[in-house]
Amino acid sequence: MSRLVIVRLAALALAVAAVAVRAAENAVAPGSVLVASCEGLSAWDRDGNRTFARFFVPADGAKAAEVAWADMIYDGCRLPSGNYLCAAHEWVREITPDGEIVWEYRVRKPVELKTCVPLPNGDVMTVDAERMELIQLTDRGRRIARRISVPTNPKASIHTRYNLLRRTPAGTFLLALRAERAFVEIDETGRELWRHAVAGLPAVAERLASGTTLMSWRGAGESRGGLVEVSAGGEIVWQLAAEEVPGFGGWFGGFHRFENGNTLIANSDWHYHTPEETAVQLVEVTRDKRVVWQLGVDKFAGTKPGSLEPKSGNVEQRIIGIQWLGEIPR
Repeated sequence: MSRLVIVRLAALALAVAAVAVRAAENAVAPGSVLVASCEGLSAWDRDGNRTFARFFVPADGAKAAEVAWADMIYDGCRLPSGNYLCAAHEWVREITPDGEIVWEYRVRKPVELKTCVPLPNGDVMTVDAERMELIQLTDRGRRIARRISVPTNPKASIHTRYNLLRRTPAGTFLLALRAERAFVEIDETGRELWRHAVAGLPAVAERLASGTTLMSWRGAGESRGGLVEVSAGGEIVWQLAAEEVPGFGGWFGGFHRFENGNTLIANSDWHYHTPEETAVQLVEVTRDKRVVWQLGVDKFAGTKPGSLEPKSGNVEQRIIGIQWLGEIPR
């Protein structure tokens, strides 16, 4: 075989490999995504069909209603049991798929919770923003097993101290510090292990299988924010600005990183100004920032009520926490 033929075969092999990689990126995994929005929990498949919903607004059907402060949901997930965990300003609760409350941990303003993380032993970790602590709920929310101090700016209002909490594979915790515009990682004693600042409002951070940390944030000034992925040493290895995603005018909330490198992202449209900002609610992008799937707000018509913003009169979907469910056996 001549050297020219070998070179050509090698070039062809590289081209085929490149096509295979591109095909893998373009392919979207079948399944559903669970979204925690202000008025409740719902799940949506790739065709935009609602596969699950439990809404807590007082309105019937899919009509938007103003959600009471205490009941505004920020976070939620499906548990291995098939039940669902969700957190609002003033409560964390576990519900069955039929909506029955299994247990509830409730506080009163000015205490604020917002987030919920299931632990391997069945307990749940949340945040007491007034006392500036993580609190571990045990015995179905009846008792607090421990408190972990995570101080932030004491001059900040309780509402502006924290956003979502996540647990890493190593058992540490990543928490968004709103007033400080930073994400921190702490161990089970509260010792700070790592910190990364952002230019705006931090939403949620997750430690990926690769060891990097992916974070979402809302911008300030000229930038609308986006996603940033950093190494353990803080070097940026990938980032995505909101301006790079067509029709994505809100701010980045929850996300999910797939094995093929694609990233599924929620558009958090709290307090939006124009309908164009809320046209796309979920989007999946490749590593090179191509959109391969999106879910428009039009899919929610008649099936997801949204939350009525009393000041503007806008109907907002207010998605923050999300969880990729994959294909759930029926």
